[in-house]
Amino acid sequence: YLSITWKLLAAVIPPPSMLGGWATFWVALALIGVVTAIIGDLASIFGCLVGLRDSVTAITVVALGTSLPDTFASVLAIRSDDNAD
Repeated sequence: YLSITWKLLAAVIPPPSMLGGWATFWVALALIGVVTAIIGDLASIFGCLVGLRDSVTAITVVALGTSLPDTFASVLAIRSDDNAD
């Protein structure tokens, strides 16, 4: 049920064949901005609930956002190869 939101947002992006891809670029860029604003607000609310300053919350969210994809990629590599370190 959680993925339906992302699927509906992705459905708004026009195909690259329209306007030489510029419509796709601008709509995708606008949606990235919207999602970034939502995540920022949610992080700020979470920091307020936990009692953290906005700067600490921002650094933590950025660290999680950059580290988690690498962690998942490493786990998938380990599971798919017997000789992976």
